[in-house]
Amino acid sequence: GSLCKRIQNMIFSRYLFLALFIPASTLGSPEADLFHRHNQSAYLALRSSSVSSQNEAQNRQRRRRKFTRNKSYNEAKKRLPDDPRGCTLYGAPSSIPDSGLGMYTTVSPSNDEAIGLPEIGISLIDPSIGRALLANYPWSGEQLVGNTLEAKKTEGLIPSLGMLANSHLGLKSCKIDLGKGGSSIFKGFGGGQSRMHWGPIPWEVDEPGRGASSEYYNVYFQVTDAKKLKIPDGMSNGATEIFVDYGEEWFAWRERNGAFSGMIPFEKHFIRADAMIKRFVEENEYLILANILENERDQQRLEKSLQQKENQLLSPMKKDDLKLLNNKYQLLLDESTKEDPKIAYVLPPVDQIHNLIDVGLSTARYSVPNSLQSTSWLDAHGFCMDNMRMGRSTIPQAGMGAFAVRSMPEGSVVATTPVVTLYQDLLKVAKESKNRDVNDLQLLINYCFGHPNTTLLMFPYSSTIHFINHGATNTNDQAGNDSTSTNAMLRWSHSEYHASELLEKSLQEMQELQKTGLMIDIVATRNISIGEEILIDYGNDWVEKWDEHLVHWEECSNDNVPSPRALMRLNNDQSSILRTRSEQNSMPYPSHVQTVCYFSKHHDYDDSEGILRWQFTTTTEMYPCSILARESFRNDQSQQDKSDTHLYMVHVIIDDSTDAYVDNVPRYGIFFAEKAYQSNQLLKCGFRRFISLADDMVPESWKKQ
Repeated sequence: GSLCKRIQNMIFSRYLFLALFIPASTLGSPEADLFHRHNQSAYLALRSSSVSSQNEAQNRQRRRRKFTRNKSYNEAKKRLPDDPRGCTLYGAPSSIPDSGLGMYTTVSPSNDEAIGLPEIGISLIDPSIGRALLANYPWSGEQLVGNTLEAKKTEGLIPSLGMLANSHLGLKSCKIDLGKGGSSIFKGFGGGQSRMHWGPIPWEVDEPGRGASSEYYNVYFQVTDAKKLKIPDGMSNGATEIFVDYGEEWFAWRERNGAFSGMIPFEKHFIRADAMIKRFVEENEYLILANILENERDQQRLEKSLQQKENQLLSPMKKDDLKLLNNKYQLLLDESTKEDPKIAYVLPPVDQIHNLIDVGLSTARYSVPNSLQSTSWLDAHGFCMDNMRMGRSTIPQAGMGAFAVRSMPEGSVVATTPVVTLYQDLLKVAKESKNRDVNDLQLLINYCFGHPNTTLLMFPYSSTIHFINHGATNTNDQAGNDSTSTNAMLRWSHSEYHASELLEKSLQEMQELQKTGLMIDIVATRNISIGEEILIDYGNDWVEKWDEHLVHWEECSNDNVPSPRALMRLNNDQSSILRTRSEQNSMPYPSHVQTVCYFSKHHDYDDSEGILRWQFTTTTEMYPCSILARESFRNDQSQQDKSDTHLYMVHVIIDDSTDAYVDNVPRYGIFFAEKAYQSNQLLKCGFRRFISLADDMVPESWKKQ
């Protein structure tokens, strides 16, 4: 083989340890099921007793006893066997300087596979976050499929990879999976993301949990470049940092506005630099090898036989050779600077070329060499993020919960999570709707930690945290049976990265904070078995607020609110003939629904007399549309497929100033959704309350005066 390849093999053997790497199996998508922290049927059954009873304290105990384990507990243990690989997802300091924590994986997935664990997406409706710390984390509304239909402006928070992982334009390897090319809209968006009430089990109008939890769940990240996640074959028990694709505009905007000091190389700059350095190494391999041997001849990492052989040929290295190598490399730097200064910016000094060879001539990897780590380093300096996985809750009808995938003894850390601090006023909803009242608070508050004596909130953003349900504190019911009890608690983290000095800050200082640093541990309060659901106490304040909600829900639920089941029926009936706009004058659809069309702004449509001809696309772009006309045709290929016997002309409303007329739209290109500001999330009576921290976790300096 070429001397260049010999150089690479030689250097890799010096720095990497050879061992067997056990590949990971792909995480399967969970069953389509409701995910809602505040359950419908189980809580609904509590309402009648709460209204009629004279003793509210007894009612509260009765409600708590409804949280009982059922037969699904043993089933859950079977569903979640111990993971023989050990921890595969870590949080630890990022390899990007001054970037805080990042995420690492010990597996090497293939392209298009899911990476990490399924998470929820939390929609922000007409947010007014301003320059608060939280403003650094939302994704555009398009990243939660269907979210843009809910309001004039929407954004989305996605914990774990969507908030904790960093981005590197030369090593980005995954993006949010929008479920392209999958099943129809009413079965979940493309087999990827799912929106709960468009799934197989919608909310009922009178369910008190309606509007109390996110309807965006099963949000995965998808591998787009597996090579950048591949752990070198010779690296024993290795891990690589996961870099998410933020989009180049995210960096370009910050570079234009001075948010970053120095240059921000884009992917194209790393690719061009790699090509230049590869050519340079091939043309100057003799000089480079001589330089390596001269500098490292006495190191045991060199194979003795190769050392002896090459030393005879090349040692001592002539000073003229070193000067020649430097001169040639300076020409390369001059060439790259002339082409684009950002290319020269990512090239290493000439005396560091051997380190560049170590990472396979990748200037991107050279820029963050610590992005490859050993699991022993991660065990010592990081925290495991996959001790829990989502599954059906053991609480009757409670939807999804968080389950242990490993046995964890009492006192051990189940999960560690950093938190973003914010204050409650940021979560007020801007009332854009003129036709209907909406909830005063963003749904995000239901996923925050807080306390009645402070306006400060903390949003955790580690993996699977938001699937942890509330457990009762009593241990036996009146019949002597075990009832659901907590098996974990919250505390300030013992991690070395927990910025405990922030606990001394005043409330005003915390509200103005522009950096993260606080971390919370979820700790086992007793031995936890594999497959057992993790349950914490949401606090007496939360329980009392929920009890009040149950009492007031009935009078509120009798209001004229839209039925999600009507939406489901419309979407399930794919054989129906859709009514045109003129036909709807005499036979309207329910007042809270609208027709929506799949349509890509970026597609190259055939434009004939200002009317676009619809083409099939796997895009998840969707916009409100009205049906102008309908044309019938005979489908000779599928006589039984009645949904394909009509094509529609539609008027697509992209935004206030952009629209399009499109014809030849098939039935599967059109579906029904709620009109803006009429989704469950905005229900006026939807439950809103943070999860309460214990009194001893709240510093006096944070409390309201």
